[in-house]
Parts: sequence; structure tokens; C-alpha cells
Amino acid sequence: MGSRVSFFISFSIHVALFLSYYFVRNLSPESFSEQIKLSLSKGQIPSLHFSLPKNSGEGPNTSSNSGLAGTPEAEIERFKNEIHFPPEALEQRLESDCSWEVVIGSNGAAKNITTIKPCKYKVFETQFRRSVSSWKFQLPEGNIIIIPVSFHIESDE
Repeated sequence: MGSRVSFFISFSIHVALFLSYYFVRNLSPESFSEQIKLSLSKGQIPSLHFSLPKNSGEGPNTSSNSGLAGTPEAEIERFKNEIHFPPEALEQRLESDCSWEVVIGSNGAAKNITTIKPCKYKVFETQFRRSVSSWKFQLPEGNIIIIPVSFHIESDE
């Protein structure tokens, strides 16, 4: 790739980021939370994705760390973002989709864990149970949530 093409791509990305930031910032200056994703893949044209919060302009929810904290959907997402891909599964390139039903106990701890859709490999079940046993949900005792988890490897190839 020539230096002119590289410069043009870099310049275009910077201009797009600056203009997007400027326009989005002016839409809701007092309650702004942006998410920008830049995807670069070897041998491909860069793609740039912007997204605004769902409740743009309504102001942040300051009652907790997350804007939707305390709702089952938010708790599921919060927890799923903390589950780590088991290194031994990564080495073997194992993947699986699984689901569990979790009953919330006192102090937000998981009381009962029931497998709804079993994992193909035991390593994922072990990782989930290890993660959920130390997790504190921000839901009242007695709530029942279903947590679907997809253990998939994203490849750049």
C-alpha cells in the first residue's frame, strides 16, 4: 500500500471521528456517553461504527454504576462481560453455546444454578460455575434469571 493511500485512510478516519464526535456532542452535551468501534482487519478496508445510548438525551442514571443496573437484562449483560474464555479451551479452539437458570439468593449471590442448555465441553460449564459463584448480582432475592452464554472465538483470519 502506497504512502498516499495510507495517509488518505488515516486522514479520513480522523476526520470522520472528529466530525462524528462534534455532531454527537452537540446533540446532548450534558448527558453524553459515546461508543465508538473501529475495526481493522489485515487486507481489508477499515470499518467504523458509531452508536448512541438507547436513552440519549434523558440523562444518566446515577443510582448505580450502570445505567440499567438492577434490571435482569442489565445484570445478565454485566455478568456475561465478566466471564473469561477458558485458556485451555482457547488453545484447543473449542466453542459452545450454553444457558443456565440462576436463582438469586441473599446479598445478590447465586443460590441455585440449573443447566438449561448444556455446553459441548465441560470446561465451559466449570468456567461459568466458577464465575457465577463469586458474582454479586444487583437483583432482589428470589429473582430467577436465564443466562445464555456463547463461548466463541473471533478470528482475524
